[in-house]
Amino acid sequence: MKYRNKILALVLIISVIFLFSGCNSINFKTFKDNGESGNNIENNADNDDINDDKTDDTDNMENSPAQKTDVLSENSGSDNNASTDIDNPSPAIVQPTQNVELLIYIVDSSAQLETVPALVPADKDITPQLIVDTVVDSMADRSILIGVENVTTQNDTVIVSFYSDQPPLKDVGASFETAILDAIAQSLVENLKDYNKVIYRVEGGPYISGHLEFGIDEVYVEVK
Repeated sequence: MKYRNKILALVLIISVIFLFSGCNSINFKTFKDNGESGNNIENNADNDDINDDKTDDTDNMENSPAQKTDVLSENSGSDNNASTDIDNPSPAIVQPTQNVELLIYIVDSSAQLETVPALVPADKDITPQLIVDTVVDSMADRSILIGVENVTTQNDTVIVSFYSDQPPLKDVGASFETAILDAIAQSLVENLKDYNKVIYRVEGGPYISGHLEFGIDEVYVEVK
């Protein structure tokens, strides 16, 4: 009986020891978990404060007047540079026009023929029209205005038609009229190898003035 009581007492003692040991472990873990939760709560609160501070800093940076001014200045500078490039294009290089010298005849103040050099573009063909235009322009520089209606060609002949109400048909004497006709004819035959005859007409009809008269197909000058 005593032996059984001893065993029972020993079992109770061991049970009590295990009971107290288990409670301490439970309390320790519970305390530790509570501490960690508190730390987590504090850490989360700190992180929220930091995030709020960063958000405020970002908002302040985005809404900063100085930064807006800098951005506007940069954009304005870019626009000004682009505008300057458009308003001030690079000047194009102008190449000088190449000319050739053409000897023509004009009439001086005493109704005499005078040979003068005239410059014509090198890229243009020397045609009857070009020669007549050059003679007319050169005489205009001497205040002698000639009314040429048109210049045509037929085989080896150049046909020059004048207006009836302008020189050499009007407002000039016989000597000036003849000198003008000679100047045009000589300029044509001496500068054109393919044409050796010149015919004068008045507005498509025969040449008739107060001083001279030619048939509609009458040759004024012919070079053999």
